[in-house]
Amino acid sequence: MILVTGVTGRLRPVVDELLARGLEVSVTARDPDAPHARELVGRGALLVRADLEDRASLRRAARGADVVLAAGAPHRAGAEGEARHGINVAEAAAGAGAGHLVFFSGDGAERPTGVPVLDAKHAVEQRIRKLSLAHTILAPVYFMENAFNPWNRQALAAGRFPLALPADRPLQQLAIEDLAAVAATVARRPGAFAGERIALASDELTGTEAAAALTRATSRAFAFQEVPRDGLPDGMRLLFEWLERVGHRVDLPALRRRFPDVGWQRFERWAATRAWP
Repeated sequence: MILVTGVTGRLRPVVDELLARGLEVSVTARDPDAPHARELVGRGALLVRADLEDRASLRRAARGADVVLAAGAPHRAGAEGEARHGINVAEAAAGAGAGHLVFFSGDGAERPTGVPVLDAKHAVEQRIRKLSLAHTILAPVYFMENAFNPWNRQALAAGRFPLALPADRPLQQLAIEDLAAVAATVARRPGAFAGERIALASDELTGTEAAAALTRATSRAFAFQEVPRDGLPDGMRLLFEWLERVGHRVDLPALRRRFPDVGWQRFERWAATRAWP
């Protein structure tokens, strides 16, 4: 049995992929009657009432789980909340005797960065390593789906591809469906990935290249727009400063060789399957 926490929003493709592979999946929900929770039931998932702020409820949910998949929600809980939630799940899984924990962290969070969203994940990783719990850490790079963040919609509708990086700065990106495929592979054979930290990326391209790929994918004209960082919230500003100064360095060819059954979507192919404003 696989227990999944924190993926009812953007990371819901993880649940869809697990169910598509015929696995028994339970999903934690603070409110099992919420529309998104009922939709998951309709897809074949079991719901378990649990709150990421309530470690006792998480421990009850994790009893009997062979694998626990845990993700945070920084946009809703903030960096401090994400760290607290991740640690709560890890300690609950250890206390309940769960077989294996798969934590969705972030590439770069293997060390302190000064970026709140990465340092929150780093704190969770450190706690996981101190627990007597078999685990695997999946570390995605910048999500392709970030293009659809609400503050980008106006620019996209006007034919601009906005990003708070210079036009010629390469950025590695990951499609969430690819993260879901790797997570399902790890969940089916957790012992094969025990103790590993696996960085994940689907493609690498500059802002200018992304705008050109989007133009080809949609048959609409898109131009790159560099977003000024001084107007961003501090956490986002620090993240994009880190992306320009350090950034992601995932070995894409090696990753494809190791997980040949994953789609590893290029940005253009991913963009062609989305509904753009």
